[in-house]
Amino acid sequence: MSLSRITPQPEAGYIEVVIDGHSDWMSAVQRIERIAEAVDELGVSRVLMDFRRVDMHIAVVEAPEVARFFDVFANRPLSFGIIRAGNERADATIDAFASSMAKLGHDIEYLDGSAAAEVWIDQGCKRPRRRAG
Repeated sequence: MSLSRITPQPEAGYIEVVIDGHSDWMSAVQRIERIAEAVDELGVSRVLMDFRRVDMHIAVVEAPEVARFFDVFANRPLSFGIIRAGNERADATIDAFASSMAKLGHDIEYLDGSAAAEVWIDQGCKRPRRRAG
């Protein structure tokens, strides 16, 4: 069961995504659609993805397909702050996804926990943001 949440952070100009629980192809597709909608609604290009609570059921070889699917919905280059799961199997899939997203033109920054995430968030607050419109 997935208890993941997607939280718009309009004041800071990003979308926070906490992947919590079971993550497979179907849940990834649903989550990607929700992330894309939130990004479009806020007019932001930054996504903080926290995988520390994930129960990964996507194989490393499937991760590039997930990235290509995500890229179709993104409609523009995005900047991702990624907090890895901290276990070898899930991190291999996360790395394959991130590498594929980078090859598709998205910015990827790995974050080592909450303190690094705060720095990533603060850096984004200091950059000019595009507004939807």
